[in-house]
Amino acid sequence: MAPRYDVSAVPLQGGYVAKQCPVRAQWDTIRPCQPLPPSAALERRLIRGIEFEARIAETLAQLHPGARDLLAHREGGEPVAGKDRQRRAEREAATLDAMASGTGLIIGGRLPADGAGRRVGEPDLLVSAPGSGYRAVDIKHHRSLTGPGPGRGMLALCSGLDSLMLEAADVCEAAMARKRREDLLQLAHYQRMLEAAGLAAPGRRFGGIIGVEEVVVWYDLEALAWRTPSASGRTKLRSTMDIYDFEFDFRLDIIAVAQAASAGSSVSPLVVPVRIGECAQCPWWSCCGPLLAAGSGDVSLLPRIGWQQWRIHRDHGVTDRAALADLDHRTATLVATGVDLQPVMAALDDQPGETAIREVIGERKQRQLAALAAAGIDTVRDARSLCARTAAYSDTPMRDLPEHIDQARAALGDHSAYRRRGITVVEVPRADVEADIDMENTPDGVYLWGILVTARSVLARSVLGTSGLGMSGLADLQASYRAFVSWEPMTNQVEADLFAAFWKWLASVRGAVAAAGLTFCGYCYNASAENSQLRRIAAFSGLAEEVAAFIGSDQWVDLYRVFDTQLITGRSTALKAVAPLAGFSWEVADPGGDEALARYDRAAGSDGERAARDWLLAYNKNDTEATLALRDWLTRAASECPPIEHAR
Repeated sequence: MAPRYDVSAVPLQGGYVAKQCPVRAQWDTIRPCQPLPPSAALERRLIRGIEFEARIAETLAQLHPGARDLLAHREGGEPVAGKDRQRRAEREAATLDAMASGTGLIIGGRLPADGAGRRVGEPDLLVSAPGSGYRAVDIKHHRSLTGPGPGRGMLALCSGLDSLMLEAADVCEAAMARKRREDLLQLAHYQRMLEAAGLAAPGRRFGGIIGVEEVVVWYDLEALAWRTPSASGRTKLRSTMDIYDFEFDFRLDIIAVAQAASAGSSVSPLVVPVRIGECAQCPWWSCCGPLLAAGSGDVSLLPRIGWQQWRIHRDHGVTDRAALADLDHRTATLVATGVDLQPVMAALDDQPGETAIREVIGERKQRQLAALAAAGIDTVRDARSLCARTAAYSDTPMRDLPEHIDQARAALGDHSAYRRRGITVVEVPRADVEADIDMENTPDGVYLWGILVTARSVLARSVLGTSGLGMSGLADLQASYRAFVSWEPMTNQVEADLFAAFWKWLASVRGAVAAAGLTFCGYCYNASAENSQLRRIAAFSGLAEEVAAFIGSDQWVDLYRVFDTQLITGRSTALKAVAPLAGFSWEVADPGGDEALARYDRAAGSDGERAARDWLLAYNKNDTEATLALRDWLTRAASECPPIEHAR
């Protein structure tokens, strides 16, 4: 997609614009209100990222004596280059000089401005290719590798810090490359700038990311890695370069129109607010939030409605939760199963009521005919009970349309939670001995595994109390919490040793329970985070098979799935949002992941703050207690929630 508007007056843009919300690009130009200041969590991430980048750059400079470090000279802790326009120009000239002389590694360079493409960029590293040309590498304070497994990432092509070049990379069999969209779009931005300057490495386009693993993970920017919507209504695989070109050009259009709107033109801005994950840290939420909350609330405020789904609803005239709730669930179910209702609805105007539906849509469409028959629609007269507005979605079938309708009804209903359709009794896997598990981590690794063990009978308490596992208090108490924690500077070995201690203790509990002929279940809330860390650390610790067997068994229960598959709220189903249904509240102030990261900064190290450590341990304990409280509520009271069919 090339820009559709005159973008010649658009300021040169860095790579960040392509990966940020398009509404943010618009508001950055128009500035409709006073922006919110950066949150403490965002500032922390920025500071940690800068510190990590500086440490890696220093390491690389030592490993590569011939490297050109353009940020090596500092004043008051800040890079000299980049403080003003003149020094940025100096760094750009210095970068060109280093590239012209064939310098193998350029640290902190600034690429020549791409006036035609409206691009400017400063890759953390530029790595030379054999013969000619350069590839961009960025340094990111997060993990770039994940555990092996189908669908868990891309091929991990890695090279060490001492041999940065792509040509020195080998495939890492023990891991997959994490596919972080924002990282790859940033690399694509630099790739286009290198090409515009005639300085790109020849051949297939690659870029690299150095994460906390401290290796270069190389990404094929031309690989068909992203499934996106297409004009046909289906999806299509596209490359990172394809995605970047579209997103960057789209934002150039947005900024050009926003400039015209700010200058008093009658043109309207191109985009309107939509609730997405990025909103939580956006300075313009002070503008978008009230707009989205007006009336019955924008449909994007509902769970799992992203921009693509929001657009389909908008195209059908459904822009708020009330309009969505007013659609017909029965008709939506037919649309979701792939029944094309357009010829059926057209037949209502010109076909007799007794006309058979099979004459309307054709004998060949047996699957659609079966779905219509199951819904009690055999004739045109029967079809008059369908909702024309809902049937209009047949032109862009949405599998989740019935779910969206129920979410809207739950959000606007009189109750905090409803039973999903078909759920008469809420069922929860229970066991004689239950263990609620929760971990705390930073980008560098997991520093805390907390486990709350509950014995649900006198026999279970007796078995655990005499097991030698330090739970003798269970003779009088029902539950026992234990924390496996390290405040040492995080390394792979520290993380592995901590996990090994936790895993050994958990295995001993499971063994004692099995030996007594009792049942055991481990629980977490939203297992994706725990499972990812379990697999990753287990692969490093030689416990991959044991861990895979456990998390793939009936003994490992994701309470989030138990909740979400049986109840519907129309709101967030995060633990902090649903635990109040069970009457649970956290003892610590400001519970949440962002606050935990800030507390960890004060808690870590040999002289860590005691109060911060106590807060983190109490927070983790509360998380495990919240999971137990929610599970008890699901067992005891959730079946009394009204069915979603009764939501007003």
